[in-house]
Amino acid sequence: MAINSNASLIYKKYSKTLLLPDLYLDAIKNKEFKISSIHGDSFDDLLRIASNKWIDYEPFGSPASTFGVDSSWNKKSFQGLDFFVVDCIAINSHNDISKSKAKWDYGIGNIVGDKLGILAMQMEIDVARGILNQTPDVICIDGSVVSNLVHNKNYSYIENIKSLIEDATETRIAFISKNSTSNNQFKEFGSKAADIYYFNKIGFDPGFSHPSLNTHISNRLEVVEIYARLSSHVPLIKIEMVNDSKILESEIKNLLNQLYFHSIRGYPYCLKLAHQTCKITNSDMSRLANLYGFKNEFGSRDSLNE
Repeated sequence: MAINSNASLIYKKYSKTLLLPDLYLDAIKNKEFKISSIHGDSFDDLLRIASNKWIDYEPFGSPASTFGVDSSWNKKSFQGLDFFVVDCIAINSHNDISKSKAKWDYGIGNIVGDKLGILAMQMEIDVARGILNQTPDVICIDGSVVSNLVHNKNYSYIENIKSLIEDATETRIAFISKNSTSNNQFKEFGSKAADIYYFNKIGFDPGFSHPSLNTHISNRLEVVEIYARLSSHVPLIKIEMVNDSKILESEIKNLLNQLYFHSIRGYPYCLKLAHQTCKITNSDMSRLANLYGFKNEFGSRDSLNE
């Protein structure tokens, strides 16, 4: 058995060394064909449309007070029981903890579906509301509100977003994401990829796209989406604003100037800080679970001393 097992292992390793070079060669040979199948016949037309939607603009640092809002959640399962942790923070670009707002929840239960993600979404709205009295210029909430609404159809969540926007009379609320699968703007023209793909293909200069109303979600909220690049050769970001369909080009430029003031490689520093501060790792979960004695109480391998 040992000989057969070793022979099988050697065969697998040898087969892999034979397969990978052939796979790479085949991938190189068929590169153009594979890419053309993604682009389709309308690719050049799509790029022209994207170019017509794009406005070249180089932001400059306009002093601004910006807060980043992000949340995190994690869980650890013990024989049918879930120990979970959810947290959220709003923190400014100066990393001033005294001005931050945080919220968290944890417990034991049976977690199903998107329960923790939905809880995290609500926490983000709560902490954003909690810093309105500081009247920041911009509150950047991590992620896409459109994506949130797809996963969270709870009526109260929609109403809480509307209420936050209505109360933010002196602050602009911007949902910001680094990635997007939305095809709201190019689907009718035969696109096969997300909108952000085509804006990425037309160049690397700073600027922004014409504001576009996303019509694929609840009619109780108007979501305007803008793709922007804050400086040359940095990744695009997607900016979504709620109930601001008449936003002016000058207002967009002012927003980009404010975001650029505290940005690193084209991304708002406040969001980077928020992500780093709230992230709940698997190591964090293990330490918290051990603190509560869950590992010894529920872990079958511990009871067997293995």
